[in-house]
Amino acid sequence: MKKKQLKKLAAAVLFTGVSLGVTGCFKPSQSAVEESEYYQDLKDDYDKVSEQLKDEKKKTSSLNKQIQSIQEASGDQKLADYKNQIKDSIIGKVDFMANSVKEKTFAVTNTPVCDYAKEIVTGCNRVLGVTPDDLEEEYDDYYSYALMDEDNTTFEFKVYGDSFIVFDDIPSNVYAYNGASVLGDALIDAAVQKDYATFADRIADADLIVTDEKLKYNTDAVNASKILAGIINNKIDNANYNTDSWDEYRFYTKGTVTKVQINSDDKIICIEDKEGNQTFYQISDKNLISLEKILK
Repeated sequence: MKKKQLKKLAAAVLFTGVSLGVTGCFKPSQSAVEESEYYQDLKDDYDKVSEQLKDEKKKTSSLNKQIQSIQEASGDQKLADYKNQIKDSIIGKVDFMANSVKEKTFAVTNTPVCDYAKEIVTGCNRVLGVTPDDLEEEYDDYYSYALMDEDNTTFEFKVYGDSFIVFDDIPSNVYAYNGASVLGDALIDAAVQKDYATFADRIADADLIVTDEKLKYNTDAVNASKILAGIINNKIDNANYNTDSWDEYRFYTKGTVTKVQINSDDKIICIEDKEGNQTFYQISDKNLISLEKILK
């Protein structure tokens, strides 16, 4: 309503000037127009409306800040409730999704993975000076994690970059946990897959090494790959072993798994690719000890 008044006032001033100009009766000076009673009345009305608009903007800005402060405090309390609720819970499943490949949502029940996701919730902290809108502008993609406990309670959040977190139920606040993205980096299929010359090269790029007991990270993957690169020429031709009882380590590289299975007694390594194709290699005592030291 106030903006319309401003437009009307401005139009009236313009119309007055134009009317006087086109009639040809006279051409008043600028000072004469500005000193006229009609002009002064219009200007006074214009100034009053302008001040009212400024006051309303200040009030709106102050109210928005109060609302934001309340939402942020409410969010922090909700997260505190989350942490208290989840600390004694067992997370039995985590659903993963990347915004760029929404059709590839999948669930993981591996205990170390679920425990790591739980640690993200219990260990994250508030980040000041960063808003969810800032993250939307800065990052082209994000991961979605949905944790489910034994009571089917779900804790859902998005991960931006390496560490930033926005909970679905706390949309006004940004939190952070260093390495929050590692699960998504490792387990979710990348939109564009990289080609590798050898299995050792792919293993060196793994974000996670997963077993049923623990997780290990890229530093260990790199160290393991250096040893495994040395067995490439020790392939056992026409081998066909039952690996069910062998120790197994799953290397996840941008959603692609490479399994490394070890028969310590016979000093044999099995490399299984994502299609399930198995290749067997002989390994020396020294390299086997070094490899197991890294992985166990």
